[in-house]
Formats: sequence, C-alpha cells, structure tokens
Amino acid sequence: MGRNTPKITLVDTIYANIRREITERVLLPGERINIKELAERYGASQTPVKLALNRLISENIIENFPRQGMHVKLVSTEEIEEIFDMRLMLDLYMTKQIITTVTYNEDVRNRLCKNVADHLEIISSEGYDSSLDAYLENYRLDREFHEMYLKCTGSKKILDMFHYIDPFLYTNYIFRKQSREKDISGVREHEDILKAILAEDEEGVKRAVTVHNANAKHAVSLIIRVNQIL
Repeated sequence: MGRNTPKITLVDTIYANIRREITERVLLPGERINIKELAERYGASQTPVKLALNRLISENIIENFPRQGMHVKLVSTEEIEEIFDMRLMLDLYMTKQIITTVTYNEDVRNRLCKNVADHLEIISSEGYDSSLDAYLENYRLDREFHEMYLKCTGSKKILDMFHYIDPFLYTNYIFRKQSREKDISGVREHEDILKAILAEDEEGVKRAVTVHNANAKHAVSLIIRVNQIL
C-alpha cells in the first residue's frame, strides 16, 4: 500500500455498506434505522455503526428526529426542484471567471477534459451495465465534473454552498430507474458545456448549463414522483 493511500477504517466500510443498502433499496426512504440490527448484520459493535450514521446525518442522507430515532431521508419532488434551482444559480453566477480559469490554467483544463473523456468511455463501453459499482462510478464522475466546474469560480463560498445543498443527494434513490441512453445524454451535455468553455463562449456556456440542469431536474423529479406513487 502506498504511503499516501488513505487507510480504510471499519467506520468507512460500514458507511459504504449503509450507502449501498440505501441505493439498492434494502433500506427504504423514510425507514427507521435499527442500530442493533445493522451492527449484527455487519458483524460489528454499535459504536462504529453510530459513527457511520453520524457521517450520513452530516450529509443529509439520514435524518435524526428527537424521540423518534434515525430514518433514511425521504426526498420530495419539491426539495429536488429547489436543489436544482439553487444549483443552476451557482452554475450561472460566475461563468466568465470559469472560462478565464479554464483558459489560463492548463492543469484544470486537462482535468476537465479527462473527466469527460473517461466518463464517455466508461458509460459507452460494452462492459457498462446496471450494476451498482458502475452506477456509483457514473455519478462519481458526474459529481467530479460539477465540483471542478465550480472550483473554477475561485469562490470557496460557492463551493461550500454546492456541498451544503448536496445536489447529488438524489443519486441514493434512482438506481436502475434511468436508462443508459439518458445517462449517456447527460455526459454529452457535460461535453457541450466544456466545448463552450474552451471556445470562450459565455452565452454558449449558459445555454448548455441551463439545458443540462433542466433535463436532469425533469428526469430526477419524475423518478422521485413515480417512486412515491409506487
């Protein structure tokens, strides 16, 4: 193991297991968390389970109610729409600065280009399927693109707001609910945003970002709405 490779702790492993169970709908939105049951399932004491759950609470994935205990967060379509509206405001706020950063910072430019290229390669490959690992990698690259995009503003406050509203919270609830074609379309929209940035076309960036946000907002809201009916 390399010197700089972070050590995976028991809490990290339990945290990842709970996240996977929420994504795979083993733990359902609104379901109460039984700490003792989770500890037995993972072959651990209750202490690391509680620490993992506290991390999920800080990420707004688990909610803790006084005298009611912990529950998997139940996301509403109204909340999703508000999150995407706030995300659009952040994405459009400093497009000129984003273009300037990408134009003059070769490292950032290369990282954005690599993200889009890697994402397209993974999602378009014959080996891509609907497995949970492929799904999580898809959205890891998705989040990485948007995080790098906002880092180009040079504003820590904007990045903090991005993390606070957690615009990728919905990824815990839509596994196997969206077609591969839709996934590919989303990455192509990232490519359109990047092309407009590289062309130093501010209006083009705003158009591409607005289209991407509207398409994602519609798709996710529809999935959440249907899930609530079912």
